[in-house]
Amino acid sequence: MSDSRTKNTIRNIGAGIFNKLVIIILPFINRTAIIWILGAEFTGLSSLFTSILHVLNLAELGFNTAIVYSLYKPMADRDENKICEIVSLFKKIYTIVGTAILCVGLLILPFLPVFIKGSYPDSINIYVLYVLYLLNSAISYYLFAYKECLLIADQRRDIASNIRTIIEILKNVFQLIVLLITKNFYLFLVVAIIGTIITNICIEISTRKRYPFYKNIKGKLKIPKELKKQVSGLMINRVCDTFRNSFDSLIVSSFFGLVATAMYSNYYYIYSALYGITLIICNSMSASVGNSIIKKSEQENYNDMRTFYWLFTWIMGIATVCMGCLYQPFMKLWVGEDLLLSNRDAILFCVYFYLINMNNIRNQYISGTGIWWKLKSSYIIEAIANLLLNIVLGKLLGITGVILATIITIFLFNYLQRNRVLFKNYFKNEKMISFYKEQFYYMFIVIISFALSYLACSFINSSGILFLILRGTISVLITLLILFIGLRFSSSYSGAVKFLNNNIMKKFKHSK
Repeated sequence: MSDSRTKNTIRNIGAGIFNKLVIIILPFINRTAIIWILGAEFTGLSSLFTSILHVLNLAELGFNTAIVYSLYKPMADRDENKICEIVSLFKKIYTIVGTAILCVGLLILPFLPVFIKGSYPDSINIYVLYVLYLLNSAISYYLFAYKECLLIADQRRDIASNIRTIIEILKNVFQLIVLLITKNFYLFLVVAIIGTIITNICIEISTRKRYPFYKNIKGKLKIPKELKKQVSGLMINRVCDTFRNSFDSLIVSSFFGLVATAMYSNYYYIYSALYGITLIICNSMSASVGNSIIKKSEQENYNDMRTFYWLFTWIMGIATVCMGCLYQPFMKLWVGEDLLLSNRDAILFCVYFYLINMNNIRNQYISGTGIWWKLKSSYIIEAIANLLLNIVLGKLLGITGVILATIITIFLFNYLQRNRVLFKNYFKNEKMISFYKEQFYYMFIVIISFALSYLACSFINSSGILFLILRGTISVLITLLILFIGLRFSSSYSGAVKFLNNNIMKKFKHSK
């Protein structure tokens, strides 16, 4: 990996993690204020409407990812005319997408009560509330969100992350002030809409300065045949992801009501916060991996992927173990015993977290090679299986069944099936069985770390922030020790050490 790719990746990770911490901590404070001031039903409504809008955002069809992929080469070659053509096409697509989301979203209005089992707060008009959520979702497509693809393809995702961080801080502070003073959930959402508008305007100003050559090409622009092929695969992938992430909440709301949805969404919020951080680390590599696939051999990229997995296991392992040991004590401290799920459900969320993260490094190579369309059957099977299992296991086991359904489909159809397609179409000369052996060895080491940490923390029965910190410290120390011993026996150990020496330690020494 070249210095520029490593530098951009590290810069993107730093900006992305700081942004993620902001959008975890501040919305967490606001979510807590909503629970205390307005009630758990309001967080249930928020989760429900967010899930519905995730389904509507299927209209985007994965064009964003496909456009970024199509920009890698012209960005590397500095082909300004081609860049302008692609981004102008993206602008037109986003205008159509925004209109589709707005129109279909309005058509859903009469059917909102169908998604809610039982009653909802009398003090709120669910139709007005839903329209505000809909506007906040659709408005970006009409502004300048399409220009962010320039920054991502140019390995400067950090610029967009920094803009979002600043606006997110201001937005959440104003939202909290509005909530405390007025206790008005409508005004709370109006502030969110204003924040979305300002964010998009700032990205427009930044990209205009950084890419002055860009000009909108008017007239009829055709979608290239290759792009259509990629979008066809990405579209199905988005359907699959939506089924997994959004239909879970819809089913919980439809089967068990708003309070159960609030309980599930509180746990999912913590899961998604941690997952968001690990995802930033992987997504920050996307443009660098895309560039590497163009310039390096298959074997070099395969060795890079194994190295990244070895390094990422440290992050996954520590995060999973800490999540398992702190989940219930933290939730009890945050929302109280009345809104707790079972210990079994909390552990299942940890399994969910680890399994979904096992896919993220590999996904960068799927994106970099552009083989989404070859995965279409796996996307379809996962989506159908997830929905059916959600309904069946949800009926039989409740919320436990909903989480378990997601775990099963992630492992069978996301992890195993997509690995097979990647090795068949890109890593053709590498043995997939060796890859699996290494992966499951990492999983075994993490399970040992989890079991020992969970056992040690079980002796700490007291509650409070100090004891939460103590449990976290014990979990991290035990996990670090087990990972340090276990990962040294991996065949990727020497490659990972070499990567760290060449890309991290040398730069650290030079910076002194």
